Amino acid sequence: MNKRKIYYIKNSAQSKFIFRFTSISIIGGILALTAFNYLAYKKIDSVLYSMRMPRISPGNLLWTEMLYSNLFVIFFTLIVFFILARGLYNKIHGPLKKLNNDIKRMSSGDFDKNIALRHKDEFLDFAEELNAMSHELNNRFKAMREAGAEIERAAERLDGVRERDEQQMAKIKDECAKLSSTVKSFKI
Repeated sequence: MNKRKIYYIKNSAQSKFIFRFTSISIIGGILALTAFNYLAYKKIDSVLYSMRMPRISPGNLLWTEMLYSNLFVIFFTLIVFFILARGLYNKIHGPLKKLNNDIKRMSSGDFDKNIALRHKDEFLDFAEELNAMSHELNNRFKAMREAGAEIERAAERLDGVRERDEQQMAKIKDECAKLSSTVKSFKI
């Protein structure tokens, strides 16, 4: 049974993100409750020591305090989430950009250089498999180049032996030249 690898984000990074998200949500809730309690206490205290008692319900009395405390906490939580999201974006985008540039380099036929990512990058497994593929392709194209050169040498030797098959020899030479130019187009 083949074991599939997941290349996008490792489980540890997912767990850290979920933990941070949950922690910030809980802290935001605690901050909202604390801010509301503080503001409500100040409002009730000021109403109790005033000369007259307003004729409004407690909900209406504390409406502005609830609104201010929740807006403050929402603003604070959004800033923290933005900072966390930016950190996650940078953690993923940097290695992806490096992988993209290296894949473009490989697509042009340059298989000599390996993809080098930092030890803790999320796409390290993927980069290692791309390096293995690049190494294998490099070896195969070198073998093709050597085989093409050997075919050219063999065709040149046959050229002198069988002059009656000049048309067939021309065809072999033409195919060898095509193979050789295809293989030479890769940067090995």
